[in-house]
Amino acid sequence: MFEEIRAGRVGPLGGLYLSMAHLDEAEVRRLFKGMVRRCADCGFDLAGDKVEVVPTAHYMMGGVEFAADCKTEWGGLFAAGEDTGGVHGANRLGGNGVANSTVYGGIAGDTIGRWAPGAGAFSDPDAAAIASAIALCRMPLSKPPGDLEAIRTRLADIMWDDVGIVRDAASLERATGDLAALETDLDGIGVDGSNLAFNLTWHDWMNLKNLILVSCAVAAAALSRDDSRGAHYRTDYPETGNLETSAFTRVRLKDGEIETTTEPVNFTRVKPGDTLLDAEQG
Repeated sequence: MFEEIRAGRVGPLGGLYLSMAHLDEAEVRRLFKGMVRRCADCGFDLAGDKVEVVPTAHYMMGGVEFAADCKTEWGGLFAAGEDTGGVHGANRLGGNGVANSTVYGGIAGDTIGRWAPGAGAFSDPDAAAIASAIALCRMPLSKPPGDLEAIRTRLADIMWDDVGIVRDAASLERATGDLAALETDLDGIGVDGSNLAFNLTWHDWMNLKNLILVSCAVAAAALSRDDSRGAHYRTDYPETGNLETSAFTRVRLKDGEIETTTEPVNFTRVKPGDTLLDAEQG
């Protein structure tokens, strides 16, 4: 789909046509009631006509590194759901997102319940870390307002064109430079700080700051891998490599710089090619 769109073979809205005409229209309306209604709201008939669509990212396979009981390396921080990485491997099966949140959310709650009574007295917060966070958040309040929407649009274009579905070393390096320049532009503009109550523009600035950081992490992780696997595809390294020696990419922010390391996947329950199903069930 991406290659067809890049070649310009698209519909009037810039997408490709999806058709379910080969299926029974009444069954489509019954089985996909929500999607049929959603498409109708946008002026499309999913069951009886063509719908113009484009590919999009709707789930992050990466996230906070955490243990099976939802603990992280930071004491008192627990993680579950889409904030975490590693549950789905290199790609996510459709429908598993809610199960991820539900199952690991429950595990996190149980773990916190066992942890809390023995956590002891509250410790004093890190005053330097708090001061640094406040200074970062207040930074745009002392600068003249600028065009945040233009920066958001440029960020989306950079990530779609150079870090999106198909990427290579050249596009990822280009994106890395463009993201750095974009962050410099963002740091140079501010928001109206005369009233901080319900100041959504201020929130937009902070959100953009975080979006750029996450985008830099995604680009760095993709650039560090010399293979393709799951949702990660590089035209200059199209091979997946040996599944038994699979590795995941760890990204850290250290002294303002992004560092990446590679860690082997530890197959503790099922190894590639094995199954948990009995032979009779197979």
